[in-house]
Amino acid sequence: MADFKNALISCQKCGRLIAVKARDYESGAIQCTHAGCGQINPLTQPYYDERILKGLPEFGRLVHQANPTVKYPLRLGINVVGHSPTCEVMVERLIHDGRCYISRRHCTIEVIFDKWKGSFRYQLLDGASDVDSHHHKNSLNGTLLDGYLLQNGEKIDIGDQGLLGLGGKDFFRLEAYRIPPRMLESYLMLKPLEPDETQ
Repeated sequence: MADFKNALISCQKCGRLIAVKARDYESGAIQCTHAGCGQINPLTQPYYDERILKGLPEFGRLVHQANPTVKYPLRLGINVVGHSPTCEVMVERLIHDGRCYISRRHCTIEVIFDKWKGSFRYQLLDGASDVDSHHHKNSLNGTLLDGYLLQNGEKIDIGDQGLLGLGGKDFFRLEAYRIPPRMLESYLMLKPLEPDETQ
């Protein structure tokens, strides 16, 4: 463990600085001695070890609203959604009045593991990076989230059961993956709280 002798942390209640010694880190907490405070300040920060990701069966999926038997799994990281074979999530080329409203590389969903909460975060962006030029290209007909049309370059979080509209004609519901609580418990770690070295 690093040498935290004479380190300073801010009290979570009163905000004043507290001097922390190595023995305080061994006990895992320190009580604020400022007049009228007495707050017990933890000296560790819980997080979930990212090795948990290796044992997961999935990372969430998109479910076609009109036909819920059609499901598209998401992977950890970048998922380009569209009807091109270059997409991580290749959806069927759906036709409405002789026309497909979903672009070849329509939108991007990034799946991120939040190690502090032990859950996944899903971020949506209209368009995707071009395979050849690597420049970002927006979709032709836009991307909606729960009826809201994403603006150019706007990245927005998708909640569980959020409804994505690709081109305004085809809709998919996000089914977020929840890590089982018992599995999370086995990957819970404690990290020493970083002292304030700017003082």
